[in-house]
Amino acid sequence: MRQNISENQADYKPMLAIIRRRRWYLWCLILIYMPLAVTTLQTTQSYKAFGVVFALWVILLCIAVTLTATAKCPKCGNNFHMRHSTLSYLRKCRHCGLHICADKI
Repeated sequence: MRQNISENQADYKPMLAIIRRRRWYLWCLILIYMPLAVTTLQTTQSYKAFGVVFALWVILLCIAVTLTATAKCPKCGNNFHMRHSTLSYLRKCRHCGLHICADKI
């Protein structure tokens, strides 16, 4: 029985890796905003340039949130981070409870 469980978890590895990568993209985009904004304002001293950087950042953020929110759970096939219309970035599937690092255990 234990071998069957580990085989199933090994099957989840590619999809869980995709979910983890998308989460990293999202968190990196969030963390890079302030340094990018300050650097843009200091180097250009222009609110117009800052507006362009901000608009690009918002577009990239929307793409990253969409990709992360629509990532499918490899175990149950539902959205990993979304249940109905609520989005939360927990480390477990909102439907079946599969942990994001289940393939590493």
